Amino acid sequence: MDKLDCTVAIIKNARSNRMGRKDILKVECDIDTLNLDVLAFIDHSITVNVIKAGEIVEKRALTLPQEIRDVLHCHNPRCITSIEQGLPHIFYLADAGREIYRCKYCDERYSERHRG
Repeated sequence: MDKLDCTVAIIKNARSNRMGRKDILKVECDIDTLNLDVLAFIDHSITVNVIKAGEIVEKRALTLPQEIRDVLHCHNPRCITSIEQGLPHIFYLADAGREIYRCKYCDERYSERHRG
């Protein structure tokens, strides 16, 4: 989000008739410039509404991406990505049911405790 050159607004705890409360992320740019896989990784139950001229023209339901590039970092000190700085950090979806991602190079499991 910090790399986008457009207006971004975050609305937390907005009232929703269907869900009670919801968070809204408003990004004023072309939908094709956004990496929706990152949003799907954060929460694959997100619905993306594409709005043009004040009207919803498309709704996209997100699913867990099969592959994530340069979002997560492998924390295995023996992984090739720890040595070769130019390599992209690629994680693949190893178990969709348990939402487990693994490093493409060393098969290290991504752990949320390493976030941040």
